[in-house]
Amino acid sequence: MTPPTQTKILRVLQSGSFERVGGNQPIKVDVRVIAATNKPLEQAVAARQFREDLFYRLNVVRLHIAPLRERRDDIRLLVNYFLKKFAKEGEGKPRSIAPSALKALEKYHWPGNVRELENIIRRALVVAKGEAILTADLPVEVTGQGLGATATTTLPVTGADAGATELSALARLLFQWARREPKLKVIPAVERELVIQALKETSGNQVHAAKLLGITRATLRKRVEKFGIQRELSIK
Repeated sequence: MTPPTQTKILRVLQSGSFERVGGNQPIKVDVRVIAATNKPLEQAVAARQFREDLFYRLNVVRLHIAPLRERRDDIRLLVNYFLKKFAKEGEGKPRSIAPSALKALEKYHWPGNVRELENIIRRALVVAKGEAILTADLPVEVTGQGLGATATTTLPVTGADAGATELSALARLLFQWARREPKLKVIPAVERELVIQALKETSGNQVHAAKLLGITRATLRKRVEKFGIQRELSIK
């Protein structure tokens, strides 16, 4: 909510009344407010981006729903739910998913949470040729197949310009990948893998990892939070 909207909502919660646009008669209301957010409101309050008084007005009974990557046991249940849901929408019989494909989904980090899972299942149903969703029907960012295997077999180069040549070859591979999967965002996917590899190379030392990547530690921490890899790598 924008600051003006926060003020208006707070006024309604405090007074239990509001006025219609263009009206001048207060209207009393008796409602229960259920609010949801995927933002850390405590940090927003500290940064003065969210009103502290409104935060405490709303924060009466609090329910925390962990991201999908922290409750992987739910993935199988959600996949079955979406398969039944899409079958009902298309008035057809629910399709199945191969165990290998389900295992790939359970290993994925899910930066887009449940909504991303829903979109991936919808996409897989479109591209699947048989009655079951196979691993090959899933996007490459989920399976991890295609990009890495090709890169490792085509990049060995020697000579003074080896570094530049390898980067150029890698860029061509990435663009081939992007053409095959036009909905994928190449730069965020590559950026996330670079951050993960740098942290693995330095055993989670963010100062050293930042130096490897040529960025500041503050920038690295922002990338760790953005891509949801802090818990995955147990970084302190």
